Amino acid sequence: MTMGKQGDNDLQRKLRSYAKQYREVKERIQEVGFICGGSLVERQITCGNPKCPCSRDPEKRHGPYYQLSWKEKGKSVSRFLSSEEATLYREWIDNRHKLTAIIDKMYDISQEVRACMLPANAAGKRQPARIKKARRPGKRGQNRR
Repeated sequence: MTMGKQGDNDLQRKLRSYAKQYREVKERIQEVGFICGGSLVERQITCGNPKCPCSRDPEKRHGPYYQLSWKEKGKSVSRFLSSEEATLYREWIDNRHKLTAIIDKMYDISQEVRACMLPANAAGKRQPARIKKARRPGKRGQNRR
């Protein structure tokens, strides 16, 4: 009997530790500002004029030009941005990466809690009873004239 009580105490201690870690990670979400999906690229381009120096020398290409791309309703969308806008959107994209990392950490902690709560050797004991589906009238020739 003492073995079970010690195991319960260990479990409670672990769960308190995980809860503390989870709260600390969750608090970091408040530090995240606006977020933006997609990607931002910086481009140096040639103008297509054969007389322009950019057509012969890669060092003399035009730019930088900043292009933000994202998905909207399943379609790729992109916009060219000014240098100031690019700085802002780069920060928002970084914020999205930070948020994703925080959520991933929260998920990892949650998985540790699940592993404590549902140990592998006890999983078979905690399966819910299977409920039979009731037959609906009117299927497969029933209620036909």
